[in-house]
Amino acid sequence: MEIRNDITIFAGDTRNSMQASDKARGSQPAEEKNQTIYAGNLLAEFPLKDRIQERRAQAQERAMKIVSDTWNGDRQVEGLIEESRERRRNLQAAYKEAQDRISEIREEGNALRDVYGVDADSEEQQYLDLLLKEQAANRPFPEAELTEEESERLYEYRLQGKELTEYQQRQLELNGQIGGYQLAAHKAAAKIEKENAVIRGIREEQRKVHPMADARKQAEEVMEAARDEIIGMVTEEAKDHIDDEQEERKEESEAIKEKKEEQEVVLEKREEREKELEKLMEDMPVEEMADLKNVQAQVQQKVQDIVSKMNLVAEDIKGAQVDASL
Repeated sequence: MEIRNDITIFAGDTRNSMQASDKARGSQPAEEKNQTIYAGNLLAEFPLKDRIQERRAQAQERAMKIVSDTWNGDRQVEGLIEESRERRRNLQAAYKEAQDRISEIREEGNALRDVYGVDADSEEQQYLDLLLKEQAANRPFPEAELTEEESERLYEYRLQGKELTEYQQRQLELNGQIGGYQLAAHKAAAKIEKENAVIRGIREEQRKVHPMADARKQAEEVMEAARDEIIGMVTEEAKDHIDDEQEERKEESEAIKEKKEEQEVVLEKREEREKELEKLMEDMPVEEMADLKNVQAQVQQKVQDIVSKMNLVAEDIKGAQVDASL
């Protein structure tokens, strides 16, 4: 179907406006007029209105699902981040607890030296310092390393076969506890770094993809596509409506043309009879013409009586002629 005229679409019921516009255009030829579509009148038809409402509802449902699914996905991601943060908080608490316990044990060791009255420069303390450093070097995560000279000195102390004093034994026990807490703190710190890496990775991916922004854009595209489709539906319905009106006008024009042709034939016949009557009257004697006029007057009076009885108007019989042969 091809529509060459320009088309303007108005929403709402604007029949009166359309009639006023038609009057303003006057006698402009129909084929040259721009076609104005009043979509409000078309929407009153249930099938089209129902299709538009259904299409709009489908688009809204799809757009809402896009945003909702993305939102739920974001909530799940945020949930994963919050879980990681919770684990990190627990690890940080464990790390702090281990560090606090290490500080307490060291303070206890310093106090123990005062209790036993051991001099910092004494052989007992020097031997203990080597034993403590050796203990630290043998931990899973070494904090110290004996030099070659320290190793030789420690070897010489052991060769002497001296037994450890109570002070040295207690200090070594405390140092062993420190090693345990240091190991716990080290593991907690490693796990904290792992959780931080997880959170950074998720945030970095979020910055790359912009899920909510993309979802909103996709939802807007869905609604725009639906609007375009609805406009197409209204336009197509309007084109069909215009085609129907044009067909009706064409049929009316053809009927008027046929009626006009019939009237022209009647007029031609009427003119021929009038000419024949004039010719006949020219050849007729005066006495016969007077009689004919009387007859015509009587006939016209009869016709007028019939018109009065039938309540006809003059225009209904305008142009009626009396046949001279009557």
